[in-house]
Amino acid sequence: MSSLLGLGACQMEVHPNDVQKNLDNMARQIELIKFFSPWVRLVVTPELCFQGAADFKKKAQAFPNSLTKFCAKIAREYQIFLVPGSIYEKHKGNIYNTSPVFNDKGKMIAKYRKLYPWRPHEKTVSGDKTLVFSMPGIGKIGLCNCYDLWFPELIRDLVFKGAQIILVPTAAGTQDRAQEIILARAAAIQNQCFIVSVNGTGCGGRGESLIVDPEGNVIQKAGQINENLIAMIDLDAVGRSRDYGIAGVTRPLASFFHEKHRFEYQSQPFEESPVYKDNLLEK
Repeated sequence: MSSLLGLGACQMEVHPNDVQKNLDNMARQIELIKFFSPWVRLVVTPELCFQGAADFKKKAQAFPNSLTKFCAKIAREYQIFLVPGSIYEKHKGNIYNTSPVFNDKGKMIAKYRKLYPWRPHEKTVSGDKTLVFSMPGIGKIGLCNCYDLWFPELIRDLVFKGAQIILVPTAAGTQDRAQEIILARAAAIQNQCFIVSVNGTGCGGRGESLIVDPEGNVIQKAGQINENLIAMIDLDAVGRSRDYGIAGVTRPLASFFHEKHRFEYQSQPFEESPVYKDNLLEK
């Protein structure tokens, strides 16, 4: 098994009323990535990078659809695993913010429905399962979506399931992108894994995508334009960090597993917590 993974993150400008332009933009960026770095095997793009965030009820479609078929074609043509951000999915009367995963043969091998839509603004239905998928001969990849990054329990669950890299397609256009960058680095440190937060630009976000290593160091960081991040990820760095400690000292993941205690909220309904009642969290 190789410890090396060629990774591409497409920070795309999103045009919310021109799906074809967004599809063509993604295809062009992947073409450029593979031209300059043919060793790239996994590409991820921003959340809702084809459709934009608005008018989700009008845009939602059942899977498979023309968007997923286009992505399957691109994955097959360039022989890459592809996570094309997310797409509004209509399923059994519900609408989800769903991230499909395509393998290098163009087959959709998994899909993840966003667990934490950005309330109250995002009205899609929440999913109910985390997702870790395997790249044969490489390792395990965790997948979440934008606001999910703010919930350490979700990230830790992906790590429990074996994730060495966690992909975070994002559409953050608000002023808290600065905090998200801190969260990406903190998640990498706490879980000693790679974090890839790929944001959109224009109507799709404020950019500043980044790739973070298992010790919280920023490998690459984008500006606020249409831009690709390309890196050769060494998955052995995950094992080294977990075995020998961050900066050769601290092993937070091992410490978490070594202690046998559990916190009350892990078994009690959260509505019973004083913080829920005292802070009007039922709203």
